[in-house]
This record gives sequence, structure tokens and C-alpha cells, in this order.
Amino acid sequence: MVWLVLAVLLVVPVTLIQFLVDIAAVLDRAAPLWRRLRGRPAPQPIGIPVHQLAADLSRLSAQFAQLDESDAPAKAFRLRAVALAYDGVLLDAARTLQVPAPDEPPLQSIDRLQTEAALAQQGLVW
Repeated sequence: MVWLVLAVLLVVPVTLIQFLVDIAAVLDRAAPLWRRLRGRPAPQPIGIPVHQLAADLSRLSAQFAQLDESDAPAKAFRLRAVALAYDGVLLDAARTLQVPAPDEPPLQSIDRLQTEAALAQQGLVW
């Protein structure tokens, strides 16, 4: 009799958990069908993917550093162009991650630093 009680105490929780996992899987598969039946489209991501923003920020910061060390013609103009592009991507990342930031480029140095710090706090690495 004790073995029967122990067996029930061990089997029932495992069976219940398995049942709940199966129900969750069925509901996950039914969600797109339910949306179609109700006439609502599936939600679509808005904006540029975060990984692309991080890659762009990395590329632009490397380009800025490389250009800063070079003797390229019209260096000041090129640095300004890269800085504006960097600011634009930085603000796109801030909007995507819903971080407070200035409205549009060009950014002042302190605004750029604060925006970078806020993005880093959100986990964005570039």
C-alpha cells in the first residue's frame, strides 16, 4: 500500500507537468490560425533589427577612428559625415530600444555620450 501511494505521488506531478507542456505546445501552434480566423495579421517588427544597428554602430565607430588617424583629403568633411551617420544610427537604436534621446542629429558630445550609456545599460553592445 505504501508503494502505491509513493508511486502515485511521483507519477501524478510528472504526468500533470507533461500535460501542461502539451497544452502549451498546442496553443502555440493554434495562435497563428486563431489570428487568421479573426482577420488580424501577425504582428510585424518595426524598424531596423537591433543586431543590424549594433553592426552599423561598430562599423561607423571603426571608420571614424580609422579616418581620424589618416591624412585623407577633406578629412574634416569626412569626419563630419561619419559622425552624422553614427548619430543617425545611434538615434535609430535609441528609438528601437525606447531609450530617451535627442530628436535628430547632429548630437552634442554630451548627448552622444548619454545616449551611448543608456543603450549600453539596455544591453546593446557594439
